[in-house]
Formats: sequence, C-alpha cells, structure tokens
Amino acid sequence: MDKFSRRSLIKRSLTVLGAVAAAPLVSACSDSGGGSLTCTDTTGLSEPEKAARTALHYADASPHGAAKNCLNCQYYTAGAANACGACQLVKGPIHPSGYCDSWTAKS
Repeated sequence: MDKFSRRSLIKRSLTVLGAVAAAPLVSACSDSGGGSLTCTDTTGLSEPEKAARTALHYADASPHGAAKNCLNCQYYTAGAANACGACQLVKGPIHPSGYCDSWTAKS
C-alpha cells in the first residue's frame, strides 16, 4: 500500500472539494430540448454574487450577436459541448452566446 504524505493528502482533498463545489455550477444549466440551452439558474449563488450578475446586466443572449458574446470574451471559460460555461467576473452558469457589461475581447 502506498503511503501518502500529509501534503499530498491535503492537495488531493482540496482537489476533490473543489470539484464538489463546482458541481452545482455544472448542473445549474439545462438543455430544455431542441438545443435550447438555458444558463439562468442562480441556485447556490450568494446574494452579492446574484447582485453582481444583475449589476453587470448578464443575459443568455447577446444584444450584439456573434460580434460580442461570451464565447469571444477573455473572461469566459467554455463548458462541455452544449453546456454552460463559467466566467471569472460573473458567477454562476454562463451561456456561450451570453453577454454582460464587462465583455472584453480575447487578446
């Protein structure tokens, strides 16, 4: 049996805890059928996180179309195929075609 150092055990525990903490974000989006992805479920977000999302005017559909959307924003991290992604500034599920006032083009 392999022995784990205390440091190794702590690192592995933190990795598992991080995955568990991110799980609600992954399940907070849904495909309502017909390819209609919805990323508006803010269950699990704190009130300040919800307020920030509102203050930045996050929307699942960009008013600028493909020119300015989350897919081409430097703060966006894509999710799995047909799934919500994440943002460094706006917490919660983020639609690839979404938009917020902090949109910044990828460099």
